[in-house]
Amino acid sequence: MNNRDYLLYLLNNVQKWNYWRSLHPGVFIDLSGVTLSGYDLEGVNLSGCKLHGVTLIGSNLRFANLSHADLTDSNLIGVNLRLSNLRNAIFYKTTLQRSNLSEANLVKSIICESDFSRTILYETELAEATIYKTDFSHAQLVNTHLGKASILMSNFEHAIIDGIDIRWATIVHSNGFPPNSLQ
Repeated sequence: MNNRDYLLYLLNNVQKWNYWRSLHPGVFIDLSGVTLSGYDLEGVNLSGCKLHGVTLIGSNLRFANLSHADLTDSNLIGVNLRLSNLRNAIFYKTTLQRSNLSEANLVKSIICESDFSRTILYETELAEATIYKTDFSHAQLVNTHLGKASILMSNFEHAIIDGIDIRWATIVHSNGFPPNSLQ
């Protein structure tokens, strides 16, 4: 299948897409550059997909499997990623402003030079994540798990930070971490 065929299959029916993926787990899928803004992709399996430059503005990706996906240069403004699996995902120069990542799994993800401003990170799992030069300004980090994460030169100014778990995390030159949150 070429990229257009993958896309048409995906848009046709998420359940059929996921079934096809289960039958062809070794197929490398490159959906780079596609626009899926406003689509309901709840529960979709995009694990391991190359998603460079994808536009998903306002889409519903609740319960989606994006583990090992590469979201480099993608636009996910206002996306619902609640309860999604983003374990080992790559976010390089990715925009997630105003997105909901509540209860999502971003364990061991790589987040570099991205925009997570105004995101909701309620009970989000970011353990062992690598976070570098990322903007979390005005984000809500409530009961977020950052254990063993590496957080370098990131911005948390004006973020709501409450009840976060940062045991064994490394935090270097990151603005906006109030001293009382470092427990």
